[in-house]
Amino acid sequence: MGERGADDTDAEVESWRAAVPEIDPVVEGVVDRVHQISKYLDFLATEIAAPHGLNRADYEILARLFWIGPPHRLTPKQLANGTLSPATTITSRLDRLEKAGLVVRELDPSDRRSLPATLTGAGREIFLRIVAGQAERERDLFTALPGADLENLRDLLRQVMEVLSGELGPAHRRTRLALDAEE
Repeated sequence: MGERGADDTDAEVESWRAAVPEIDPVVEGVVDRVHQISKYLDFLATEIAAPHGLNRADYEILARLFWIGPPHRLTPKQLANGTLSPATTITSRLDRLEKAGLVVRELDPSDRRSLPATLTGAGREIFLRIVAGQAERERDLFTALPGADLENLRDLLRQVMEVLSGELGPAHRRTRLALDAEE
């Protein structure tokens, strides 16, 4: 990594700035690092879900069903909302999860065209195991930062979230996206 604080983002941003002089290197440095951190955390989630026979998309379905709260039930359209996946893709993923015993699907008595998915006890158990493993791994990784630095980072990111949500609206949380889906 060279000098403290220098990483490959700095070189990337400078090359971008050579092409587009209007780029603010400090802002782009923050944005690029946040993107890279997000990718690392997605990779970590995928890595922890894999031994359970789940990929990232499967994990996302279980997460939405879990965090929506009891009865942990959503339609394919609600599950697809905000994921860039069409409901038909979600349906095939649900087929796989149902075969594994992690979700069940039953006709909705109020809409016979709808086949909502409900998280099973086994699905909740595996999801919680994955989340616990992920939390442990994240904690291990972030212990490299002194506690005060980690708290400062949290507080700075909270400020960034306040600015962004003030300008762009609330964060796109799993449960909000699912509930905002039109039926």
